[in-house]
Amino acid sequence: MYDDFDHIKSLQSNKIKSTRIIIISFMVILFMIMSNLSTDYAFLPKVVSTPVETGGNDNKVVILNFDDSRKSQYTNAKPILDKYGFKATFYVVCTYIGAKEGYMNWQEVETLHREGHDIASHGMHHIHLDKLPKKDIQFELSGSKKCLQDRGINAKSFAYPFDSGSDDKTVINIVAKYYEMARTGNDALAFLRCDNPKIQPTQTDCRTYTDKDGLTYANRYTVRAWSQDATRNENSYSDTVMLDKFIKIVNSQTKYNNDGTITAIPIIVYHRVGESGEIYNTSLKLFEAQMKYLYENDFMVLTMADLAYNDKSNYFSVKEFQPETMTVVKSTPNFTEVPLKLVSTEVPLKPVSTTGSNVTGTMGNFTEVPLIPVSTEVPLKPVSTTGSNVTGTMVNPIMDAFKILFGQQ
Repeated sequence: MYDDFDHIKSLQSNKIKSTRIIIISFMVILFMIMSNLSTDYAFLPKVVSTPVETGGNDNKVVILNFDDSRKSQYTNAKPILDKYGFKATFYVVCTYIGAKEGYMNWQEVETLHREGHDIASHGMHHIHLDKLPKKDIQFELSGSKKCLQDRGINAKSFAYPFDSGSDDKTVINIVAKYYEMARTGNDALAFLRCDNPKIQPTQTDCRTYTDKDGLTYANRYTVRAWSQDATRNENSYSDTVMLDKFIKIVNSQTKYNNDGTITAIPIIVYHRVGESGEIYNTSLKLFEAQMKYLYENDFMVLTMADLAYNDKSNYFSVKEFQPETMTVVKSTPNFTEVPLKLVSTEVPLKPVSTTGSNVTGTMGNFTEVPLIPVSTEVPLKPVSTTGSNVTGTMVNPIMDAFKILFGQQ
């Protein structure tokens, strides 16, 4: 009988030991998981409080423009832009859309807009503005603004057809009524302070008029850009030569942009892409090679809508960056930063009587209540690492479990 009892007791003891082993194993695994989680979440406050850094060279920025709303820009250029994640500004001619062979329709324009490309105005009829009477200039500029608004597109900028009118006060003044900026050609770089040291070394900001009421060379309504199509037409360059010139121009900014401060940007203008003929046409092979070069060399590709103008300083800046220093935070092209919500830690102040006092101003009527610091950070748990000086906060629960399992508590 005693043998049977001892046998039963032995079985129970073994069962308890097996159960303890299972529980201990589970606790060890749980401890390892918690340690890894602690390691991951140890960096959470930094993720919340600092800008996200992603790809992009902070000294190389390029803006791509497409003029005239040619259909090949949608069918041929857009798939390559999509391939590399680039966005561009498309300057459209309102009366051409859906009404002229070889040009985009409204569905295609709206698709570009919906996918994050910048849609801007190139006039109602693509005509020489400086050859029109004032009322027709007004129609070309106001009408194109409205035709895009009717499609849910707020055009921020304008490009002069044939580059004509950018040196005409009447045209400039009407442009200024409807658009934040306007683009013309044909310089390799657009300087954000309009102080091109080679072409206009005496100009120090982007004011439209000089002190003597003359038009400045570069201003918010004559942003300079490089039309590679015009350069090719003038010189009959081959694709090989054009690729070489493209590379030199997009890299020419590096002597002006240093330590993440952007002062000059190449704005590249295209018309036809992958169409037959050589007139204002960029072959698909050349366009692909140019976009591949920008991608592989870590250029940040922006649109005209990414530029902002400061009326006080009369300088341009890139909207994502600080207006004064224009210091670039590396980011993936097309990345949209989600603004963080601020958490207020202040205690509301209660008004007190100030009868007979001569305290003035808003704060004079309040007595400051000592503020109790409110932590907005996630408390971090120590991570167990070999040789570290981690305290026992994380360890005690495990040790307590061991003591309970072995009957020490």
